[in-house]
Amino acid sequence: MRKSLILIVVLILGLVLAPLWMGHTGYVLIEVGGYTVETSLVVATASLLLLWLFVIIVWGIVTRLFAGQLWTRKWLKNRRETKAITQLRAALNAWFNRDYQSAAELADKSKLDHPDPQLAFSLAAAAYGEHGDLDSQRRMLTEARVAGFDDENLEILQLLNTQDADEALSLAKSLSTRRKLTPALWRAIAEQLTRFAHWHTLRGFLPKIEASHALTESRLHKVKRLCYQAYFRQSSDSGKLQELWKGLDRKSRKSAAIRIAYIEVLVAKGLFQIAAKVAAAGLQKQILKLHEVLTLSPETWAGDESIQDYAAQAVKDKPKDPDTLLLYAATRYLQKEYTLAENALREALAIRPEQYGFKLLGESLLAANQPQLALEAFRKASGTR
Repeated sequence: MRKSLILIVVLILGLVLAPLWMGHTGYVLIEVGGYTVETSLVVATASLLLLWLFVIIVWGIVTRLFAGQLWTRKWLKNRRETKAITQLRAALNAWFNRDYQSAAELADKSKLDHPDPQLAFSLAAAAYGEHGDLDSQRRMLTEARVAGFDDENLEILQLLNTQDADEALSLAKSLSTRRKLTPALWRAIAEQLTRFAHWHTLRGFLPKIEASHALTESRLHKVKRLCYQAYFRQSSDSGKLQELWKGLDRKSRKSAAIRIAYIEVLVAKGLFQIAAKVAAAGLQKQILKLHEVLTLSPETWAGDESIQDYAAQAVKDKPKDPDTLLLYAATRYLQKEYTLAENALREALAIRPEQYGFKLLGESLLAANQPQLALEAFRKASGTR
């Protein structure tokens, strides 16, 4: 560009200076619209140069004006962003201090100008929820969707904070169809379906929830147990209940949570013999652990020979194991062999004192017509002296 301008200037100077060197000033005649202008080449050239200079000056002024407006807008935008960032930082500090109302209001104000508006929407929605302002939270989530934000955190918040069982089910089903679900999203789905007791739908999601490691082992065990309790409760008699159990695949029958759920429903329906056999099979196959069976109060249903034989053999193999002694005592109590139950319980409690053992000891002593000793055992079970 500069070379072109220099070349033009050189040519113009050549056109002006050449006639001057030859003793001529040159002559220019311009006729436009009936008007005639006569001048020398030098004056015409000087006039063109002045016009060119004027255009350059005017163009520079106009450019600077527009550049000034752009700079002003950019400055105002940066100022608003800086203010929004400061507000969101203050909102985070308020959140950490559990001042959820201030956190919600500050994040709400920053959402439009913050460089990461999804973060502001998420924090505002979460803070409104913690503050208990569910209407504002729904407004925030709605605004986020209208603005085109589909951040996973917003979806999780929407699912976790809905108070409607049907909406929770609809959201969970919709989110489950996504190609890739993170553990956090599966956790939200599992917790909300559990909250509203959508056991059938949740049971179908359990394999994917388990594969994603979304829940801790203990939480997954509980959720799975609740799902299959509901599954087995749908049967009206023992025959149909056993068909449901046999209809499960081998992997499901090897699940401790599912087997425990089945035993619990069997006991609730008074099918003690079947419950004892299922428990004994689970113990023999090492699917169940002794402490899991003890939480089911076996002294009320473990009367079948299968579990009694297992307990008797287990005591011979591990005579100092407290769980084995407790299960053996429960089977002896059920057979009204209270002395054997008492002896086993005292041995177990000497190794590991616990509430269940003292309670069962109290029941055994009371049944053996020893009320004073029974009262002492019950006091220890309740933690009183």
